[in-house]
Amino acid sequence: CDDILLLFYIIFFRAIPVAKFQNHFTKLSADENRGFSLEYGTLSLVGADQTQKVSTLPENKVRNRFTNVLPYDWNRVKLTTSGSAESSDYINASYMPGYRNNREYIATQGPLPATVNDFWRMIWEQQVKGIVMVTNCTELGRTKCEQYWPSGRQSRLFGELSVTTISEQQEPNWTLRTFSRNTSEERTVKHFHFTAWPDHGVPQGTDVLIQFRGLMRQHIERDGGRAPTVVHCSAGVGRTGTIIALDVLLQQLENEEAVGINAFVHRMRLNRPYMVQTESQYVFLHQCIMDTLKPKEKIEDHIYQNTNDMIYVNATALQELNQQNRNR
Repeated sequence: CDDILLLFYIIFFRAIPVAKFQNHFTKLSADENRGFSLEYGTLSLVGADQTQKVSTLPENKVRNRFTNVLPYDWNRVKLTTSGSAESSDYINASYMPGYRNNREYIATQGPLPATVNDFWRMIWEQQVKGIVMVTNCTELGRTKCEQYWPSGRQSRLFGELSVTTISEQQEPNWTLRTFSRNTSEERTVKHFHFTAWPDHGVPQGTDVLIQFRGLMRQHIERDGGRAPTVVHCSAGVGRTGTIIALDVLLQQLENEEAVGINAFVHRMRLNRPYMVQTESQYVFLHQCIMDTLKPKEKIEDHIYQNTNDMIYVNATALQELNQQNRNR
């Protein structure tokens, strides 16, 4: 364990300064991304020696979407139990580090029909105020996630929790919803649903995901409080790991003028296996940083040059985000 921590700190302090990042990116890209392949390959066994005993118990196996994507025992999210034999504290979810603390997010699988009630129980018990969903319920004819919210402005009971959809705003690349949860007290939760991200792949361009991340970051800083933000795709590792990493790395870039992509992916994999599941997602993170470092006026010109393809169609939210950035 000490050796793992030592290795982590060595890698962590190799954050790449802004002035050197383009050269770093160019070197990794040479010879058909050979550098990326080698660097990503070093992450393959990170965390693999940690135990996953609870997730493989006979009564919990049916609660896992995939047999090989299981939370580590030491940092899995535990549900409260009633003490009865039927009550379980297990859910396929892991606490994940952020930029400021070690439990800024919860990474979890897309709920199964049999685990939707557990999902909402976790949302309630962890006092979650934001859910980031980076999958569609169905993709290429395959179910990726059970729809865990009521359609339209309806209410639906999940275990002891009544959930109501009180608003829904559909955009070309994402949908924003607000849910109300009610038992003895009423709470609201924001739902950030990114709909333009293929499984195991990456979005068509970096701008759209960077803009989406701006929306979720704005909510976390304004309304998130100290509660973790739940992030999920289907398995809860590939697209989930990529959006968490992007959020943290852009914070690091802003505060330190340096960024350690390999270091943070390494850190995530100590908390949950397979985070940033494919090499293409790892490369995409680097491309996001590259595009973020472009002169701001060029990025803004690109956003506004074609109103038919405008990425950030929510004009009010865009104005708020730009104003927030100017005030920093």
